[in-house]
Amino acid sequence: MKENNIMPLQPYQMMTAKDMKIMKENYKGISHFYQNSFIESSEEINAVPDGCIDLVFSFDDNKVNTSIGGTVLKAKPWIFEHKKECFGVRFTPGNNILPNPLSVDMLVNKDIEIDGDIFGENLEEKLMEAGSLEERAHIFIGAYDELLMKYKQDDMKKGIERYVRKRIINTSGMVSIQDIMAETGYSEAYIRRIFKQYNGISPKQFAKFVRFQTLLREIKSDSSIENLAMECNYYDESHMIKEFKNYAGMTVDKYMKTVIPKIVRKRENI
Repeated sequence: MKENNIMPLQPYQMMTAKDMKIMKENYKGISHFYQNSFIESSEEINAVPDGCIDLVFSFDDNKVNTSIGGTVLKAKPWIFEHKKECFGVRFTPGNNILPNPLSVDMLVNKDIEIDGDIFGENLEEKLMEAGSLEERAHIFIGAYDELLMKYKQDDMKKGIERYVRKRIINTSGMVSIQDIMAETGYSEAYIRRIFKQYNGISPKQFAKFVRFQTLLREIKSDSSIENLAMECNYYDESHMIKEFKNYAGMTVDKYMKTVIPKIVRKRENI
């Protein structure tokens, strides 16, 4: 089964960041690389649920700070420091390979500071000395390939997780756990346990995030609330409005009026 190639969105990062550059990758679990800086001191933006892990290297003179965080469970502050240039790696759901002592469950709804060199020898220094997004992406992929060579995974369990994830993504979050049970022959508890091992969240939670991300891609400044709810498979308008406010941190109406226009302008300059 082929998985739809969908780039997870972080709209407030896109709206707020200065000199935002994005490089789509779709390579061994990497969704894309990004590079940006922020104007205001300790700029606080909201992260939204996407099921992904972000690895961020921040550069300031001769110093590198590295942090890593998993998906948030609802809109949550994501702090970037004043004028620091950031290089980020966004991993697709279920596909991240993490070096010891990191695990996906310890990252859900959290950001932690780490030594970036656990992803590759002298990686922080190499990334700091590189000038462009493309150079940094090339350096990271080289280090990540070496990490992958050391990694061994249970092919059977990974196959189950991959099947469940693809079914959820390809149906925009609308496949039922009963359908997956019937298709795989496994119990709900076993499917949930395997999926959470690789994603840190349950299939049900992930399905909600996928539906929300679908809504973020579909919403326009002049969208009809009624049509959006129907197209994105919400039960009704009130259900969509309530879930959107929880995950986006603001109402649908406010998002359409204040966020969408800024994102459109930013995309025109990327």
